[in-house]
Amino acid sequence: MKKYPAFLLVACWAATSCNIAHNTATAKLSHIEVQGHRGDRGHFPENSLEAFRSAIDKGADVIELDVVISGDKKVVVSHEPFMSSEYVSLPNGMPVTREKERSYNLYQMPYDSIRKFDIGSKGNTHFPEQQKFKAYKPLFSELIDDMEAYTAKHRPGKPIRYNIEIKSGADQYDKSQPQPDVFVAMVMEIVKKKEIQNRSNIQSFDPAILNALHKKYPDVTIAILAGDKGLTKNLSKLDFKPQIYSPHYGQVNQALVDSVRKLNMRLIPWTVNDEKDIDKMIELKVDGIITDYPEKVIKRL
Repeated sequence: MKKYPAFLLVACWAATSCNIAHNTATAKLSHIEVQGHRGDRGHFPENSLEAFRSAIDKGADVIELDVVISGDKKVVVSHEPFMSSEYVSLPNGMPVTREKERSYNLYQMPYDSIRKFDIGSKGNTHFPEQQKFKAYKPLFSELIDDMEAYTAKHRPGKPIRYNIEIKSGADQYDKSQPQPDVFVAMVMEIVKKKEIQNRSNIQSFDPAILNALHKKYPDVTIAILAGDKGLTKNLSKLDFKPQIYSPHYGQVNQALVDSVRKLNMRLIPWTVNDEKDIDKMIELKVDGIITDYPEKVIKRL
């Protein structure tokens, strides 16, 4: 057996120990789930197919999206139930104005009309790095088909997961959306048909949506999007305990982390874009980070 100088043996032992420590630390951090908020909103038009594909390319574990209902009862991927003046243009290319944006009520428009509006050419002043090109609001079913095909081709063996937000408010029932039980049934019909139940969760700010969802589909993973009233008050609005508690990142501190852990829930804050805030969430060991810039979180992990 060949003998090595003592200093080399020490150096090798130290290097091995450092590698083990580094790998252990990386493993602990890498379990933090990275969610692309409305896809890769920092660089692509929000809730567009291109934004979601970019989030997948960058390595996001989950794509976070929003759904509303059209006038012909189709589930549409959109954050607002109207055409937002922040980033939407009319079919003729003119921008949607702030004064008229809510007159374009998606719940009163057939989807073939919704699809003609351009959600990408105008850009979004809040995201100066966002690419500008013509895009549209896709159907929820179309999005799933596109994501399943895209991930199978570009990262086989690592399917994408879905965080589906049902956009809902009690003052909008039967105005810009159906009643909660109907809304839930329409979304879940597609989730089940596309067989993504085991790779998705449903989230909402509206407790009526979540209660209706849990009552009819008790096996669905549910996240409550939390207001600023605190953990106890937010959970008191529900008839059950959800699997995920999802507050604004500004509400997250060690006390909240400890309280959520004691309730055996996962903690996934939104929408974390600044690098210092990302670092803080990583330090607090949250379970996931929803971000407009998935590459920033992945880099720091």
